[in-house]
Formats: sequence, C-alpha cells, structure tokens
Amino acid sequence: MNIEALAAELAEDNRAYRAGNPRITDHEYDQKVEKLRKIYPAHPFLNQVEPEPEGVFSGEKVRHKTPMLSTKKAYSAEEIDTFIRSVLQAAQALGIPLDDVRFRATPKLDGLSGRYDGAGHLYTRGNGTEGQDISNALAKGLIIDGTGNPGDGEIVVDEQFFQEHLYGKTFNGRPLKHPRNFMVGFIGADTLGEHHRLAVAAQAARFVPYTEINQVTGDSLSLLENLEEISRTLRNDCAYRTDGIVIEAEDPQIKAFLGATDSYHRWQIAYKTKGETADVMVREVTWQVGRTGRITPVIELDPVELSGAVIQRVTAHNAATVKAKGIAPCTIIRLIRAGEVIPTMDTIIKPSGQVKIPDLCPCCSGPLQWEGENLICSAGVLCQDQVEGAMEHFCQTLEIEGFGPKIVEKLVAENGIRYFSDVFTLGLEECIALGISPGVAKNLAKVVDNRKKTPIDDWRVLAAFGIRNLGRGDAKNLLRHIRIDGLNGITTEFIRGIEGFGPITSGQIAGDLQSNQDEIHRVVRHLHIVHSMDDAGQKPLQGEKMVFTGTFQSADRKTLEKTAEDLGATVQSGVNAGTTLLVIGDKPGAKKTTAAESLGIQTMDEGTYLDWIKSVPLTSKPAIHKSAPESLF
Repeated sequence: MNIEALAAELAEDNRAYRAGNPRITDHEYDQKVEKLRKIYPAHPFLNQVEPEPEGVFSGEKVRHKTPMLSTKKAYSAEEIDTFIRSVLQAAQALGIPLDDVRFRATPKLDGLSGRYDGAGHLYTRGNGTEGQDISNALAKGLIIDGTGNPGDGEIVVDEQFFQEHLYGKTFNGRPLKHPRNFMVGFIGADTLGEHHRLAVAAQAARFVPYTEINQVTGDSLSLLENLEEISRTLRNDCAYRTDGIVIEAEDPQIKAFLGATDSYHRWQIAYKTKGETADVMVREVTWQVGRTGRITPVIELDPVELSGAVIQRVTAHNAATVKAKGIAPCTIIRLIRAGEVIPTMDTIIKPSGQVKIPDLCPCCSGPLQWEGENLICSAGVLCQDQVEGAMEHFCQTLEIEGFGPKIVEKLVAENGIRYFSDVFTLGLEECIALGISPGVAKNLAKVVDNRKKTPIDDWRVLAAFGIRNLGRGDAKNLLRHIRIDGLNGITTEFIRGIEGFGPITSGQIAGDLQSNQDEIHRVVRHLHIVHSMDDAGQKPLQGEKMVFTGTFQSADRKTLEKTAEDLGATVQSGVNAGTTLLVIGDKPGAKKTTAAESLGIQTMDEGTYLDWIKSVPLTSKPAIHKSAPESLF
C-alpha cells in the first residue's frame, strides 16, 4: 500500500470511529498510524488533531478559546522513558532541581472528548480549533461530574452498567459492543431511544472532567519503576472504559517551556497497552438462571491466556446471541479483554451448526419463554436459583452483612426460605434451628437486628427487590414522587409521567410493583425508613467529596462511609483534585495521604471528624490536619 492510500484509509477509519461505527479495533488503527509514521513521519495526517466527521452532531460550530489537542501515544516503557527525559531536560534548562520534578498519572478514558464552560454549555473537541455545541445533551440527562467548574473531559457511560444492561443488545439493527459508540449515538440522537433512557435513569451517562478522575503522583524514578502497577491500578479502579493512562508533567513552568505541536502537548503522553485478542474453541455452552429469571448462556472454553490472565469462560449475554451466531461446541470465537479486565466475545471465527437452545429451566425444569432477546423462567419463588440470587442481592443492597452464597444456599435450599421478609424473623435461636453454627448465628442475628434499628433510605429498600429496570437511580427518581408505603395501585401512566421513565419499561415496572406489593409492605414494616419525599432539604454534608483511609476504632470503614452518604456526602474510592476531605484512621494508605498533601486537600483524623459531624447543621470545618506523607509509589 502506498503512502497516500494508507493515509486515505486512516482518514476513513477515523471518520467511522468518530461517527460511532468503527471498522477496525483501536489496536489495528494504532498499528496503521505507527506504520505511516515510520514511512512518512511528516505526513499531514500525523500532525493534526484527528477531526470529527461532518453531520454526526447537529449543534452549531464553536471556536475554542484555547485549542483542544490530541495526546501523543506510547506503547512501551522505553517510549515513556524518552518522554520523561525530555521533561527532565526542560527542568534542567529552567534551573528546576530534578528531584522537584513531579508527574501525574490518570486513567485514559475511552470516551468522546468534550469541554464544559461551567455555565451550562458543552462542546465537542471537533478538529481541535472548532467544536460543536452539544449542550442539549445536558437536557437529555447527561450528568456533569464534580463541582461543575469549566474544563476538558470525556463523555462516557458507566462500564458496569453498559456490560449488565446494554452490551450485545441490538438497537437500530446493530448490536452494542463499545460504550464510546453508544455515547456517540446518545449525543447525536434527536430523540432518545429506550436504551438511552435506561442510561439516563441510572445516571450512567456522564461528562467526566479530567480533574475528577483518580490520579497518582510521583517522581520520575518511581513512575518508571512502577509503571505497569500504576497503569493496572488506575485502570482497574476506574468506573469507565479505559484504553491506557495519561502521564503529564505537573510544573506549569515546564509545561509552558515544552509547549505543543499542532496536534499534541509535549508535556503529556498516553501510555497505551496493546489490546490482546485470542482465537479459542468452545467446549460447551452452559445455562445459568439469574435472580430475575433471565437465562444466561456461559461459554466454556479451552483455557487461553489473555492480558496476563487465564480465561476459561465468557458470557454470551443472551440466548438470541447463541442462536444467531451459531455458538456451540467446536465453534471458534475471538476473545478480547476489554480494559484488561472483562473478557468478552468479539467475533465468531467459525460457527457451528449444532446449536441447542433449552426449552426448560436448568434449575427448576419449568418452561421457558422468550422475552425479546432473552429466555425467561417465570417460576419465581419456585425456582431455587432465582430465590438464592435475589436473596443475596437483597441482603447486599440493604447491607445486611454475612448473608453470602453459602448461608443463602442453606436458608433457601435446605430450609425452604422463599421471601425477603423472612430474613427479619431470624434471631439467634431461629438461625441455630436452621442448622447454622452458634458463632455464625450470633453474628447474623446481630446484623439483622442492627438493620431493623438503623435508618435506611427508601430507595435502597426498593432497589433491593431487584425489580427489572428499577435500579438505585430509578428507585430514587420514583420515590421522589410517591412514598414506598403508598405504591398500592401504582399505574403505568403515573410512572410514564415521571421524567426518565420510558413507555416500555413503565408498564413492566408498574406490573412488577403491583405483584410485589404484599412483600414490599411486609419488608417495610420491619425497617426504620427515611422517605425521599420527606427529605427534600439540604443535607449537612451536601457537596462534600470524601475519602476514608485506614482502619477506624468507632466503626468499620464501610459504616463510616455509609453514614457520610446518608448525610449527603459523595464518598470516593480514591483521592483526586475534586476531593474535599480525607478522613484518616490507623495505618492509612500512603498513596491517598500523599495525594491529599500534594493537592492541598483537607484531612482529619477519626476523632476530629466524629466531633465535627456531631454538629448539625454543620458550619465550618475544623483546622486542617496534615498527615505525614510517605512516598506515593
């Protein structure tokens, strides 16, 4: 292929990718780019911000006040070493001691680049100089993470939500495979589809400013020595799809000195791990029953190593996928490990003609029926697998500790417990009578009693029932308009009148709520419920973004985090620029305390924090308590 043909193919690949309909994988695209760079490094395609094609988004064009550039990519530690040396050379030229040069690493979100102006306007990157106004996405339900300050970021969808609710489903004749492509469709849609509304209701569609994502900081030596660990930790802890990490110099003098090319900043680089794929033979397709009765096909594979992990099984998502793609023993499939975390089926290399779709439930042998692309067992409480899955989900959502798979199996399979409300009748004697050892029984009775006495939000209770399409976000939305103890006779029309609920799911939710009314009332009678309709005022920790680190004397960390959430705070897993408070217990994590120190984030020890939250309404925070930082890496 000659140079211009390769460049033209890359331009078409880029257009397809930015329109949300990629022709090749990211890794294949990057390989083509590097091929062009090797044979003609001065080609104009390599020295521009890869543009968005015309017609994807309908907003007016807007000229950016400052350019929005791409990020230079690296695929090896050697390339990162070269980048770091260039930063150190700049520091030396500026007279900055090399020991003072710090670097920041953040996850590289695999989304749609955008810029928020802080005043309700959102723009795409476009060609770097001009973007398009997509502020109408905010009216559709796109959420701005953080404080709403102006800045650049990525438009993304929560990865877990995408995998559980959207991946593999067919909309407009095409299956959804990548969250970025889904968000391109979301932004470009004149009218939201049902799949878009699901994401909105779950608050899963978001604009995430770069300042709001987790970060680690360190010197050049520590960064290079721990590069792979840093990359793995940042990406695994990220709630969104990533395709690498971004490393940048922190010092503004160094940034100004290094400047930028026409397409990227010289003080910043993306470290991308090459995506791994593998072709493997299917041994068997097994079928599992979920808590909602959905039958999920699981593909059992010949063991294969992928991105450092041995993969032996992967989900096929639904029965329609198995049927349409001919997945059966001896089928050859191509696996890809998305984000180096979730193994997924990418392509069928060689289908099989021996596909078998079950007629009966693999657990209770009840009849199965098709519901869209899924097979459903409608046996409900008569199906043991459904009851066990639903009971475990119920206890986890209500934070009733100790009711793991083994205990739930004993309650359901051996003792015939079928209803959620039965959990609240379990005291010490009842647990022992069910065959649970006295020590475990004592702990279970205690957590059940604590759950009955401790206040709990109504939306958490409703979400615990596992009603289809009524997760935590939807439950919160619904219960702002009606009390949980007033759901008798709720109608499809009532739910459809609430923004965020679609015409299809509204009827299904109303029907499921009506059929579960008796059990909802039985559960509610056991609990001390805080009603959303009665709690519309400002909470005392509203606006705080908090991180807890270490072990605590007053309560376990999860309990302290839950208390902070009940008081209105957002609890984060890691310290970033948007964090407002770090609460430090015994043996705190050095990375979190050092990050808080470097960012000037307020910290409190356990005693100071507990004294502070006893004052309601809260006024000002106590004086800043500084932790003794260690090296971050």
